[in-house]
Amino acid sequence: MLQEDKMDIKKLIEDKVDSFNKQGYIHLKNVIEPNIVAETRNLAIQLRKKYKGQEGQDRTEGGGIFWKGLEMASILDTRLWGLYTHPNMKEIAKTFLQIEEPYLYNDQVVVKLPNDNFHFHEHCDNDHVVDPEGAKQGKFKTINCCQILTNMTDPEVGPLCVTNLDTGDKDIILANAGDIVIIDGNTPHTSKPNTSSKIRALYACVYSSHPIGKFKSGFYNEKFQ
Repeated sequence: MLQEDKMDIKKLIEDKVDSFNKQGYIHLKNVIEPNIVAETRNLAIQLRKKYKGQEGQDRTEGGGIFWKGLEMASILDTRLWGLYTHPNMKEIAKTFLQIEEPYLYNDQVVVKLPNDNFHFHEHCDNDHVVDPEGAKQGKFKTINCCQILTNMTDPEVGPLCVTNLDTGDKDIILANAGDIVIIDGNTPHTSKPNTSSKIRALYACVYSSHPIGKFKSGFYNEKFQ
C-alpha cells in the first residue's frame, strides 16, 4: 500500500509537522503505490454506485443515514479495512496527531460522479463531533487523511479547497492520484460539484487523539492497533 518501508514514510513526513500545524493542512505527493490507488479507486466507485439508490434511507453506522458521502465505508466493504488500518497510516496518524496511540474514528468514500451535484459547503470536520468547542480548545484532535484516487488538477472535477490558517488564503489543492491531503479537524475546507465528464474520487481516513466515537453512535471508538 503506502510506501512499504516504514522508515521511508517516516522520512517523508517527519519534517512536515511544523508546516501542517501552521497551515492546518499538508499535501503529501505521490505516497500511495499505483496498484493500491487503482484497487481503492475501484472499491470506492463500486460502493458509490451500489448505494446510490439508498440515499436518504436509514443505516446503523455513521451518522445514521445513507448519503452521497459513504461514512464507515470499511463496514460496507471490509476490503477497505486493511487500507484504513495499514501500518503506514498509523505512522501518519501518530506523526500529525503528535501522539503515540491514535484512535480510529471514521473512513469515508467520497466519489463525485459526473454532474451529480455532490459538493461540500465550507465546514470543519470537528463541527460534527459532539464537543466542537472542546476540539477548538485542544481537548482532542482529529485529522482527515484524504487519499486521492483520481487526478484533481482540473477545477471542473471539484478539487479540495482548504483554508490556509497561516496565510488566510483559500488554497485549491490540485492533487494527483496517489497523493494524500491531511486536514486538521479544525481547518475549514470545501469542494464544488464535479461538472466534468470524469469521476472524482477520494478515500477519507479520519483518526483522533482520543476515543471520540463513543460520543456519537455508529463511529469507530478503538485504539489503532
